Amino acid sequence: MMKSPLTLLALVVCLAESQTIAVSEIDDTNITDFTDNVDRQRGMDSVVLRQLLNQETLIRMSLVKNVHAMMKDMVSFKDMALSLQNEMADLKQTITDEMTKRVKDARVLKREIQKLKEMDRKLEERLVDQNQTDSSLREELEKTKSDQKGFEITVLANQEQLDRNVSERLSDINVHVRILSMSLIELQRHAQQIEKTVPELIEEKFQVVSQMMSNVSTSLLEDSNGTLSEIKADLSDTQQIQLKLSSAVLSLEWFRNNISSGGSDSKKGIGFTAGTVSDNRYWNSGKLVFSSVLYNEGNGYNPLTGVFTSPTQGFFVFYVTINAYGSTTVYVDIVQNSVSKVRALAYGSTSHQTGTNMVVLNLRDGDKVWVQFHSGQGYHTNSIPITTFTGFMI
Repeated sequence: MMKSPLTLLALVVCLAESQTIAVSEIDDTNITDFTDNVDRQRGMDSVVLRQLLNQETLIRMSLVKNVHAMMKDMVSFKDMALSLQNEMADLKQTITDEMTKRVKDARVLKREIQKLKEMDRKLEERLVDQNQTDSSLREELEKTKSDQKGFEITVLANQEQLDRNVSERLSDINVHVRILSMSLIELQRHAQQIEKTVPELIEEKFQVVSQMMSNVSTSLLEDSNGTLSEIKADLSDTQQIQLKLSSAVLSLEWFRNNISSGGSDSKKGIGFTAGTVSDNRYWNSGKLVFSSVLYNEGNGYNPLTGVFTSPTQGFFVFYVTINAYGSTTVYVDIVQNSVSKVRALAYGSTSHQTGTNMVVLNLRDGDKVWVQFHSGQGYHTNSIPITTFTGFMI
């Protein structure tokens, strides 16, 4: 192992000091020999010292070089350490941010899970309520079906009883009508006999009067003329009574025929009148629904849709009245099966102008008629309807 230059230098100094001490202890007789020996020794020591100094210089230079290299390595290491420290700080910050984000995400997920649990609980509660509601509805439906069956049985029983009563009543009416017809026929026969007898009586009385006129004075002639006028008036009254009796017989015969065929003609009882009871200033499309029904014989008009459906074939009259809202103008059509037939105009020259129109239509069974918007805007009415729609069979 190589000793350091400082150690070698210390050894040389110690050697020199020991030699000096040794010289002081030598007597004078040996000084010369000793001096020579010392000079030789010093020469050898100087050579050794120079060699040591050269080695020390080389070692120092090598140490300086190594120290410089080590300093460079230390600087590089320091830079690398700083870089690693920065990277560690960045990595730590990134990890911290990521952890913060993960914590926030975990909190959000936790809240979402809590919300989902709450929603699940509410859904379960709603499902329980729905099941209870379904059970209640099933019970009500079963009860309704049971009530409906009972109602149907009651209706059938009432219908049968009504049919029996109607049949009995119609039989009684037929009997009374036959009796009345026979009575009227007898009255007609009696009237015919009277009609045959009256001219003969008139002729006889006329002859008597003529004979009397030829035999009596002018006063008697005037009395005879009065009597003749009374007889003619009686004849006219008799003829009127005969006509009335004939008309009554015909009416009773027509009534008897209708009773025998099952009742009166239902076609004559079809008609409706409906109106609106609330304003609509913005109405500008579709059907005009007249929701307030005043009359609906035959139930042909539907107040929910505003449409009349003909229950039979025949001729019908339809009439519409439209009242404009304020000073606006509005056109409406009476429509048969999506085809406009007539149009009513309420022109807004002044406030609340009224438009009307009427049409006669030949409808088939199932044909539909309604009031349709054409142009303009809005209509006016009141609690007692002003805007109305009417139809009836003729």
